[in-house]
Amino acid sequence: MNKKKYCIFLILLLCCFTGILAQKTNDTVVSKKFPVHFSPIYPLGIHGQESKKYTYNFSLTLIAGMVRSVNGAHISGLYSQATGYVNGLQFAGLGGNSAGNLKGIQIGGVTNANHLKMRGIQISGFANAATEADGVQISGFVNAARNVKGIQIAGVGSGAENMTGIQIGGISTLTQRKMTGLQISGTYNRADTLRGVSISVVSFSDTIEKGFSLSLVNIVKKGSYRELELSFADYANVALSYKMGTQKFYTIYTTGISFIEDKLWINGIGFGNRTAIGNRFDFQPELLVHSFLPTNSINLKNIKDVFETFETRLKLGFVYCINKKMGLSFAPSIYVKSDNNNITRGLGANLGLKIKI
Repeated sequence: MNKKKYCIFLILLLCCFTGILAQKTNDTVVSKKFPVHFSPIYPLGIHGQESKKYTYNFSLTLIAGMVRSVNGAHISGLYSQATGYVNGLQFAGLGGNSAGNLKGIQIGGVTNANHLKMRGIQISGFANAATEADGVQISGFVNAARNVKGIQIAGVGSGAENMTGIQIGGISTLTQRKMTGLQISGTYNRADTLRGVSISVVSFSDTIEKGFSLSLVNIVKKGSYRELELSFADYANVALSYKMGTQKFYTIYTTGISFIEDKLWINGIGFGNRTAIGNRFDFQPELLVHSFLPTNSINLKNIKDVFETFETRLKLGFVYCINKKMGLSFAPSIYVKSDNNNITRGLGANLGLKIKI
């Protein structure tokens, strides 16, 4: 199933949770008006089956109700549906559905759905779905909308075709086309085109037009930057680093060994940037965090040393470009090191051979 079909399927699935196969309606259609509506359950009530042709200022249904439109409040014990628009509050113990425009607040214990444009706030315990969302979607499980301007927050995942604003998912976020703003999840972010910041464990973008991805695994399909570096330094006598992302902002993975003074394995992760400052020279600042483990003490009893001995290092690298693929670098650095709660600060330097891949 391709991404577009997946997004459409997700929206339709969430709409089905409302239990109503509502049709999109034209909000300009003239309906009858009455100030108050009361019903134990549709079609029983003040106007019976005709309630779906009325616009009310206040509608109260004990179990489930259906009205045309609402200017005020639409409250139901279990389920509420408006075949037209809602201006104000739509509240139901299980869920609410509006087939027309929603301006205000839609609250459902389980799920909410809006079929035209939602301007306001959708809050549900499980899922929210909207065709056009201009405001805030908050759910315990998942949010889905075609176009969003505002905020999506979900305990598991949020999805949109185009997103402008903030998209947050406990596990993942998905933007079908363009993500403009901030994208955050606990595991995985996906955006075809990113214009902003993506923060997760794994981020995947077809193109980063503007901004960067602050992720442990940073995958960019077009305009990607990948580099291998063999380096020699005082703290890591021999180390190999792999860098992935874009030249503007990439993720670094490093592993190495120290054998001249202390016998240590070194592992690290960090972020960096590479910018041309001339025909043959690049400036390459990098920020890394390293952990250290004695080479002769790799067992469960000593694994705590990984967490007790680490350093944060800022490298200010200068690269001489031999050709388009290869370069030599010199990187003076400053560091702060913690070893069993003993803090030390100092200076260092790296020599490196770099290869773009």
